[in-house]
Amino acid sequence: MSASWKTVYEGQHEGRSVTVKESNDGTFKVLTTQNYYEDGGAYQDGKTFVHVSPSSVGEPVESEATSREGLQEALRKLHFPSDAVSAIMDGLA
Repeated sequence: MSASWKTVYEGQHEGRSVTVKESNDGTFKVLTTQNYYEDGGAYQDGKTFVHVSPSSVGEPVESEATSREGLQEALRKLHFPSDAVSAIMDGLA
């Protein structure tokens, strides 16, 4: 069975568009443009999994997380400041 995604947030932060999608299994996907070089990374802590794709400045980047806590971590790894992370999390549908 494939995941079904719905957009739960769209906005602009730090001069970048941000789209957050949530799947029917509770996984989150962040789509944005990178403003720093990022070597990416992935980690798992219990049921929480976070993946950030490697990217260069100006490239589109996609990240996935399996929880809201993981989503916050992915947003920080994408170099969003804490006020932008809070605004995105508060704006989730």
